[in-house]
Amino acid sequence: MAATTRDSTSYSLLDIASYLQDARDRGGPRAIPIPFIHTVVSGEIGGASAGVQDLVNLCVIPAFAEVVGFFLTRESLGASAGAGVTLRVGDSSDDDRYMIATDSDVAGDVEGLPVPGQRYRPVVDTIVKAKWSGANPVVGKKFSGAVYVVPGT
Repeated sequence: MAATTRDSTSYSLLDIASYLQDARDRGGPRAIPIPFIHTVVSGEIGGASAGVQDLVNLCVIPAFAEVVGFFLTRESLGASAGAGVTLRVGDSSDDDRYMIATDSDVAGDVEGLPVPGQRYRPVVDTIVKAKWSGANPVVGKKFSGAVYVVPGT
């Protein structure tokens, strides 16, 4: 049996039919970062002690912007390695759209998007939220990063 060559959807639209669905499909405007930074304050809880998981509003993705990237860097957010501090980043519809639940006891970086966040285009301004789970984070510790978007048309 002979091998078959198939066209991806974007290849068919852009390179064969030359039909643009959206200017962003052909490189369009450049990606812009929407930065955020958070310092843990007294009283933030992760859920282990009270069954409550605090949220932190980080930034806003404008309506119709396309999410194309994510980056987060953090200090050691737990009291020690193995403390159980977990952080995820999402929005009101999907609490881990931009970063899946990640053990954050030790310093580290997260790059890239889980599948639900790739090329996500909200139809209304959308608040990006961090959600604690597991143990409580340490007061005064910081995390920061950016959501990269291509502006909507």
